[in-house]
Amino acid sequence: AAFSHQHFFLFIMMANDPFACFGGDGSSSSSDDDDARTNNMEKADRLRDKSNFEQPSAVTDLLHKHESSFEMFDATLASGKGLRAVVAYKQGDEIIRETAIMRIPNSQPAASREAAEQLHKNAIQRAYNSLHHESQKSVMALASCNEDGTDVARTPQGVYDTNSFRLENDPKGGLFLTIARINHSCRPNVTHFWSPRLQQKLIFAARDIVIGEELLTIYGPGQCMATKGRREYLNERFSFECNCEMCREGNANGGDERMLKIQALQEDIALQSSSGLVSTTDAEGQLASVTKCLALMKEQGLGGGAFTKSLFHHGYDICLAAGDYDGARSYLNSELTAVMDSEGVHSTKAIEIEEALKNFQDTE
Repeated sequence: AAFSHQHFFLFIMMANDPFACFGGDGSSSSSDDDDARTNNMEKADRLRDKSNFEQPSAVTDLLHKHESSFEMFDATLASGKGLRAVVAYKQGDEIIRETAIMRIPNSQPAASREAAEQLHKNAIQRAYNSLHHESQKSVMALASCNEDGTDVARTPQGVYDTNSFRLENDPKGGLFLTIARINHSCRPNVTHFWSPRLQQKLIFAARDIVIGEELLTIYGPGQCMATKGRREYLNERFSFECNCEMCREGNANGGDERMLKIQALQEDIALQSSSGLVSTTDAEGQLASVTKCLALMKEQGLGGGAFTKSLFHHGYDICLAAGDYDGARSYLNSELTAVMDSEGVHSTKAIEIEEALKNFQDTE
């Protein structure tokens, strides 16, 4: 059979990283499990841990386990429940960290597509059956984009496939009861990051957020597209037509044109970086592309750390290759800020960048 001795890959929510169009991979470095970084756990104690693993109860209990800095509310008829801030957040503030209530393999070894799909369904059902009955109710209260609004009854598989995340390089995906309540915007005010060491999904403020403002993340697509393309993707994948702020604007203020320019610049920068050939003359033009892309993203309202950190790293690489060490240090400092804002002050990547900056100082 065509699928014999192969893994059939099942695509779930966020199978394509929604930050990929901005050059970020959303992942931590491979050394995230290094024992030398265990002091991160002590830093984490001051943060609210909305852990479904430790508290298998309804999502409302998770929200009120501690005095919460956000609340669940009825957002709109189309999007259903959502989360909104009850305190103000600054860009880079950590809002949520959550352990998955269900972890399912992203792929199943099978001799056929049908067999792989059945194994996937069975794995979800087993995980669901093992949950506390209140947690089961909370899972089934989430949306199922391919079942809701049809004659088909909502199923655990439908809910999981709609709301779960691929967790970067982890072989298993995850469903997070609280994070699943965060609705979509093409111009999000929060971003997410999977910490392999903590085994938790972290949510950070992508910009300043005021009291009463809904928390909104991005579901995709994995490219920078104009409004029509984004809406088509979201409608096909999640069965809704996006009516977010960016989509309502369309190209009224040049937004669609900016998104396409950002995509083109990202592709050019990635191509130039992959070639590994940078001279002093090349560096000037490449840095101009990085600067232009950053300016367009800020103008489009996408200037948060998750969107910009890889661009700053490209700037660092370009300057370093051209022998511009002052420029390299400047870009590395900017990357550090972006990483801290989107992965945490004590994340592995932040520590690595701090070490690189220290090495700059030691060689002076």
